Amino acid sequence: MAQTTATAGPIGLDNSLQVGSAKGNTSFVLEAIDKTSFQERPVVLPGPGMVQINVRQTGICGSDVHYWKHGRIGDFVLTKPMVLGHESAGIVTAVGEGVTTHKIGDRVAMEPGEPCFSCSMCKGGQYNHCSKLIFAATPPYDGTLCTYYNLHASFAHKVPDNMSLEEASLMEPLGVAVQSAVRQGKVQPMSNVVVFGAGPVGLLTAAVCKAYGAKRVVVVDIIPSKLEFAKQFCATQTFLPSPAEAGEDKMAASERNANQLLAEMGDEVQAKGGVDLVLECTGAPPCIQMGLFATRIRGRFVQVGMGASDVTIPIHRINIREIEMTGSFRYGADVYSLAIELVASRRIDVTRIVTHRYSFEDALKAFAATAKGKGDDDMATIKVQISQGAAPGH
Repeated sequence: MAQTTATAGPIGLDNSLQVGSAKGNTSFVLEAIDKTSFQERPVVLPGPGMVQINVRQTGICGSDVHYWKHGRIGDFVLTKPMVLGHESAGIVTAVGEGVTTHKIGDRVAMEPGEPCFSCSMCKGGQYNHCSKLIFAATPPYDGTLCTYYNLHASFAHKVPDNMSLEEASLMEPLGVAVQSAVRQGKVQPMSNVVVFGAGPVGLLTAAVCKAYGAKRVVVVDIIPSKLEFAKQFCATQTFLPSPAEAGEDKMAASERNANQLLAEMGDEVQAKGGVDLVLECTGAPPCIQMGLFATRIRGRFVQVGMGASDVTIPIHRINIREIEMTGSFRYGADVYSLAIELVASRRIDVTRIVTHRYSFEDALKAFAATAKGKGDDDMATIKVQISQGAAPGH
């Protein structure tokens, strides 16, 4: 039994806590739409192959806010109280039977999913498509915004000493970016890339492209302040699309904006008829359309953002230009390792996108700031972090 074989050593938030006790796992719980509370839940010893983690840092994702405000994302519907959060990092406090890769005190980035390990998708390293995947803070499964969380050891990625736990928690959105740009986009050195969306995922995706040697990385957004931040963070160029003119067809407006973008990128890009790679991180129909119009012959288009289920696209453009169009969903095997290497080697400074930091006790304020798009300081939010039992930013 795991209860008799797990090795425990609670540290950090409450050194007097007995692991396996009926309480002590303070959790931020979504009870119903727009209703949250802090609840005391049991601290459970890790089972075979699992590790127990004292969660120290958690970033807020748009999906967390969406569940809070709407109670569902597509077919995933909140039917019972659920702990929020899935972008986390912490310290190992107990190891389950058979775990030899981790020890108490290890600092880890938490990959928030556990697949079945046995289906064809899992065996092929594409466990993000496992039909039995248990993903944190996706109904009905609890998330990581709690004091202690048990995770399969394979998904508790140890981080080097030169990485903070805040950086470690940002491996989740950076993993999405690596999957999109490297695995699906196959970004190449000296390539011309356009990224739609200057939110956290778009910014990190652009940063990954630049780290992998892209010659030009253009970020597109409709908010000037976000574009200014993108330019300071990683973009070599930015573009602000203009709205459709009076009486102008929406598709025509998308094509017009694409042509303007290519003109601003210069003769080399125009001569090729477009860019090598488009990474669409918004899910907005005008961006999808514009991105396809901006892709060169035999170029690649990756759909990262999730928006409306039905979108009108210029299908003839894909056919005639033989554009390779694909999607990107979460992350697969070894993506976290690549993400950690990018940060540990200082090729990407992920903490620059963190604009607001809150304590665990102020989790609701953190969610409100994310939903509103600005904090109490009236400054726009990009990435909001919650610190649990550690000074903000550590």
